[in-house]
Amino acid sequence: MTVLLEARDLARVYQILRGLFVEPTMLRAVDGVSLTVEAGETLGIVGESGCGKSTLGRMLLGIDPADEGAVRFDGDAMPGLGSKDWRQSRRKMQLVYQDPLAALDRRLPIAEQIGEPLDIHGLADGADRAARIWSLMDAVGLDAEQADRYPHQLSGGQRQRVVIARALASEPKLIVCDEPVSALDVSIQAQVVNLLRDLQQDTGIAMVFISHDLKVVRNIADRVAVMYLGRIVEEASSDDVFRDPRHPYTQALVSSVPEPGKPLAHRTILQGEPPNPGNRPSGCAFHPRCPLVREICRTTAPSLTSIAHGRQVACHVAGACLHAA
Repeated sequence: MTVLLEARDLARVYQILRGLFVEPTMLRAVDGVSLTVEAGETLGIVGESGCGKSTLGRMLLGIDPADEGAVRFDGDAMPGLGSKDWRQSRRKMQLVYQDPLAALDRRLPIAEQIGEPLDIHGLADGADRAARIWSLMDAVGLDAEQADRYPHQLSGGQRQRVVIARALASEPKLIVCDEPVSALDVSIQAQVVNLLRDLQQDTGIAMVFISHDLKVVRNIADRVAVMYLGRIVEEASSDDVFRDPRHPYTQALVSSVPEPGKPLAHRTILQGEPPNPGNRPSGCAFHPRCPLVREICRTTAPSLTSIAHGRQVACHVAGACLHAA
């Protein structure tokens, strides 16, 4: 398949000021991340809150500039934020936000908001514009009589459908979905996930699906990248990650996913909290919480290494066991 999006060694660094005469702390929210997204596939990005998932998603779109590394989209380097070329690129790549109410203008009816990308990019006007809006509303399961309603007059699930319709208006090749169902009830979550999956099948669009909810990711992603403290620690097909996780952190995440008949005794409970990103542990950042920690883990950071076709793991112990096998 064709690689649509390629990121290489991305880093995003923030300075945290601690006082007038104190050296600022350097916080690496994203730290050397490389990944690819192929045309028509869904890459899931998972991890605990604060691991850098959302920052990475915004960097892939060029909304947050990279301090290190580069992004290529559709064969071209990502242009600078705010430039004419960047605005043109954004037509082909859109963002679906976590909070649809915050993403929408409460003063405008939803039909006008769905039509905004058509106006911005000069894609349709007059009767063609109206027909395109009705088509988008129908595609996401919104009724025509809802066109004149305002965001506060819709349910959370309906508002998210509006956001998805607006993202699709410019006919993008890629959508980055940043926790798109986390604020919705479980039954509505399933409806929105099924909608995204159906739209992908109909349009061939690629998706980056960011979530802390592994059960949701399992139902939509083709591949999964697991993040911990700004780095990817495991990447593999969705089936491989959930059937046979290799990194100890991934194993703990997968074991926490509730399943009918699955005894609680089989869950891996991680000790402690994720470290402060501004005070990253030496060696492997996961070693203070890892049940398999070795001395090398405390001193040397593992690199993300290919251990099988389509699978990469950043772990001294998992990599050694697999190569030995």
